[in-house]
Amino acid sequence: MYLCLLDRLLSLFKTNKLNMSEELKQHILKNGLTLGGILVAITTFTYIGGPELVTNYAVSIGSLVLMIAFPIYHTRRYRTTNDGFISFREAFTSCTGILIAAGFINTFASILLYNIIDPGFGLEVVDAIINKTVAQLEGIGAEESLIEQTIKTLEEGSSFEAANMFKGYIFSIIFYTVFGLLVAAFTKNEKPEFSEE
Repeated sequence: MYLCLLDRLLSLFKTNKLNMSEELKQHILKNGLTLGGILVAITTFTYIGGPELVTNYAVSIGSLVLMIAFPIYHTRRYRTTNDGFISFREAFTSCTGILIAAGFINTFASILLYNIIDPGFGLEVVDAIINKTVAQLEGIGAEESLIEQTIKTLEEGSSFEAANMFKGYIFSIIFYTVFGLLVAAFTKNEKPEFSEE
């Protein structure tokens, strides 16, 4: 299923149905693979560090900052290599394409890690999430019934099954798209139709 989706995306690029320049395709591929590789390295690093590192806020915030800054930087770089001009469509495609490619690579690596390489690690992460959440709720003086309900919700909803992880990736594409629209709105610099010479 996953490979079929990736194959379909690649066929759209090959047949040029998206009307994308070869230069933009290479830009997205190169930077998407780079960001994906960095995210896989972070995932591997947190795996080696254990469940406590996976649930560490600093790692999560750092990854989020990277996911925001990386495509903005490389979309602006793409604009610079094109004499300072980039259309809204090119900026949107650059930013969103980088995030979709990187997200796919990281999701695929995470599915391998949590479902094939070490399926038990996902359970350890869920336990760490529950313990951290319970400690926070107790710290603010939450009622026991709220804590029990939260634990139940976390146990039911926290799953590292491949289908759930892929669904999460599909939903994240919506956020990548919205983010790409915002970046494109602020990054675009259309070439003037008529230039004075």
